[in-house]
Amino acid sequence: MKTNFLFIMLLSVCFLACKGKPDTAKKSTDTEDTDAKAGAQIEVSKGVTTAKFLSLSDVHINRNRSETNYKQVTGTELWKRTEDKIKTVITAENPKFMVYLGDLPAYIDSERANNSHAMLQNLRALKLDIPILYLPGNNDSLEGDYHSFTNGTNNSVITNDFVAGNNWPVLNANSTKITVSNLDFSKEFGYYSVDLIDTNGTLKVIALNTVIFSSKEVQDPETGNYHIAYNSKKNSAGDYTYGDDGISQQAATEKQMHWLETTLGKLGKNDRVLLMMHIPIGIDGYGGTAMWNPELTFTNSAGTMLPLHDGFIELLSKKQSNIVGLLNGHTHMDGLRRIYKTPAKPPRTSNKEGDMISFSISTPGIAVNHDNNPAFKVFTYDESNFDLLDFTTYYAAPTDTNKQGDFKFMPNTTYTFNDTFEVAKPNMPIFETLANQTEEIVIQNVNKIYGAMALHKNKQTGKEELVTLNYGNSVDVHKN
Repeated sequence: MKTNFLFIMLLSVCFLACKGKPDTAKKSTDTEDTDAKAGAQIEVSKGVTTAKFLSLSDVHINRNRSETNYKQVTGTELWKRTEDKIKTVITAENPKFMVYLGDLPAYIDSERANNSHAMLQNLRALKLDIPILYLPGNNDSLEGDYHSFTNGTNNSVITNDFVAGNNWPVLNANSTKITVSNLDFSKEFGYYSVDLIDTNGTLKVIALNTVIFSSKEVQDPETGNYHIAYNSKKNSAGDYTYGDDGISQQAATEKQMHWLETTLGKLGKNDRVLLMMHIPIGIDGYGGTAMWNPELTFTNSAGTMLPLHDGFIELLSKKQSNIVGLLNGHTHMDGLRRIYKTPAKPPRTSNKEGDMISFSISTPGIAVNHDNNPAFKVFTYDESNFDLLDFTTYYAAPTDTNKQGDFKFMPNTTYTFNDTFEVAKPNMPIFETLANQTEEIVIQNVNKIYGAMALHKNKQTGKEELVTLNYGNSVDVHKN
């Protein structure tokens, strides 16, 4: 009996010990899996040092108005909150530089110069130890909306904000954060290139004045006829032919494009370039019309005349390996565009591998007159090669009872590209993510954030819905 009892006890101990093993093994496996995933993440991230820059656009300040509601430009109270948020984010994120992508003043002709000056002063008042790079928007002309950068006396919106030793288009050029060098600035047309030199390399920033390329038409108050807004002055025959600076839109286009071709042509094999502009190439996601004037042409250095649209894409294609991406403002929305070197072929979701040459990412406006929430961005890039890896959008939400105004930046009112586009691989370049998603998926992802999380009531259902693209095909820009 004693022997049997001992045998039974031994079996029981073995059973309990064996029963415990699966749980212990599972726990160990879970830990190993977690460690393996973490290890894989560390392995991918190993050796990648990142840095950041901040992007702001389309404030449209009205210095004589305090409050801001949907469908309006920016009042002083919203700007103060934006200013405070920018300072907080800069302290936390430590960006190397900041870009302002155009459109300083509210749409008030009598106050255009004063509001432009006020906004440039607002940017100075940030008192940041980082360079602030400004480029012209379609409102940033002393003479009117979509006019030439300089007027007949060669003055511009930056003329009255001159400060010796610290002047536009690159403020704080003596920053200790990053070295500013080789500024090549066209005072007449507003475009320029500049080198930002960091410890790990040099990023050349090319700031274009794409207001020159605009397709915007306006009506002659006397005849009722329409003409391109840029050509605001008449010739002897009474036709609108010249800008305020005495140069036609076509001539200004040729000058800028030849300068761009020359600037890109000087790049070395490993040089890296970030292009930025106000009005993006392609069609408007809201109205569906061409952003750039389709009548404009560019005759390249080989003597070939091309439509501006195709000529620009051809230049990008030749220097694809140098270009890290494009930035734009103007739309007030959080959209993007993939740029292809080939014509679109139906179905549009099946682009050939390698056809995509670059992409343009919009920075939303602070002004909320395009059904957007106020927002700005912080981009993350790889310091070794300046590849754009991610962005965080900081947006302000309406807080009044009608949800139409009193916009405030909250701690949780942010989102990222990587989360929105469901990027699983750490430090994957934005280019790679966009190149590998179908047009349908890209449109779905853009629509998650297009209005910087702005909600508006559906007129048919009465339900609040996110503001989305009216024209989904705006996300892809093809050579014609």
